[in-house]
Amino acid sequence: MVQINFAEEEKLHFVSRLWQGQGCSEQYVSHKKKGGHVKMEYRPDTSNMQATTPSLTLNARPERHFIHPHGCCRFVAFHIHVACPPADPKTKRPPLELALVLDRSGSMSGEKLQTAKRAVLTLLDRLTPRDRVSVVVFDNAIDIVQPLNAVTPGFKLKVRNALRAIQARASTALHEGWLTGCDTLAATADSSEDHGLARCFLLTDGIANVGVTDPEQIASEAAGIREHAAISTSTFGIGLDYNELLLGPMAVAGGGQFHHLRTSEEIVNTFTGELEGLFSVAARQVRLEIEADPGINTELLSSYWMRSMSSRPQSWSIAIGDLQRDEDRQVIAQIYLPAQDRQEQQVLRTRLAWHIGDVEYHTAWQELSFSYADPSTCDAEARDAQVIHWAGWHQADRARRETVARNNRGDIDGARKYLKQEMQQIKQYGYDDKELLDEIAELGSLRQELAHAPMSPDLAKEQYYRQQLRSRGQADYRTPEE
Repeated sequence: MVQINFAEEEKLHFVSRLWQGQGCSEQYVSHKKKGGHVKMEYRPDTSNMQATTPSLTLNARPERHFIHPHGCCRFVAFHIHVACPPADPKTKRPPLELALVLDRSGSMSGEKLQTAKRAVLTLLDRLTPRDRVSVVVFDNAIDIVQPLNAVTPGFKLKVRNALRAIQARASTALHEGWLTGCDTLAATADSSEDHGLARCFLLTDGIANVGVTDPEQIASEAAGIREHAAISTSTFGIGLDYNELLLGPMAVAGGGQFHHLRTSEEIVNTFTGELEGLFSVAARQVRLEIEADPGINTELLSSYWMRSMSSRPQSWSIAIGDLQRDEDRQVIAQIYLPAQDRQEQQVLRTRLAWHIGDVEYHTAWQELSFSYADPSTCDAEARDAQVIHWAGWHQADRARRETVARNNRGDIDGARKYLKQEMQQIKQYGYDDKELLDEIAELGSLRQELAHAPMSPDLAKEQYYRQQLRSRGQADYRTPEE
């Protein structure tokens, strides 16, 4: 294990330096203040993992291995599994650090705001003094109802009393409210205490209309906070007036989950459901890393945040987020392989990285080799049916995301043309997969509905939410399981 000490003035600070690409270098993410210094820990392999420590496995499978001499594209499925030893009843779960950020703008008046308050109190009742919570409310102004503190009986009483006085009013400074909530969590980076899993819950029913409002900028900031401060973000959209094209990408970039909530009951169910999921987290800040030979390009079909890694050429990092015990995820990418130029092969390398506590682990690199062959050999190679199946599902989910985006922009003709194109592409490789044919039929029905009228806000939000759940392998907490 490598340990690096940084002087006090070089500590990681929040917000002001995140967007400028500063902070710790990529492999030294975990940090803890000890003796006036920040100690960074990096563990380059899993050989020292204890038998009781959860481990992650990665299985990368291409649809085909041969490459056309003029170049071609291939689907690759990356299957991630969290392997955990039997749970020891004596082992305590890791503590949580949560920022609960509530919209109190005018549109939240009445039952919505009262239910949001009830959801906060229900969540607090499930936590213990080992956990720490802050509560922030926003309209066009931001108020910290309670700074980050241990969830003691006295803290719960203070929050209960403070929430009674909160009334709906004014506009929606969503960005500043969310950022303030993250800041209450980031402040603990300067303390000597051990930190728990940190997540910001953002609940709103409206559209950001004060301060920063650009969805792309806000999502980029959520990614920066997740990557540099280890704070993830989940978003909870209530009703039909919020912007799913803001809250959805924000949660993806922030490594959390997006929720579309239709009723008061679903607000409480989903708050507590995600909390129960956090209790089961076994690996934090999971990311999939890909390296490729020059000339290879990668396009992600699944709904994850991907960025190029400046420290290594031809490499990408895909943020998976926090994973629970025994969880499985499928990540689908389309790999574009260049035309042959003297080389016989193209190589793709991939691995997983994740955190348990303050220590980073990663799997060994896996190599996928693609060989050039004549066109007849390429055409004769059988496709991996499972990879094709997952690729079709994730391409259909991407088609729904893009269709909602075009619908919301008013480009109905463009949405219909795009759906037709995606349906044709999926049919070209999924013609003998019954479930993919069903997906094509559903996309066709959506396209037919758009011929008569734009998608209603309810349909658009439900379409977006459903694709997000499946593409990211996440749970729908709106209706508790029997």
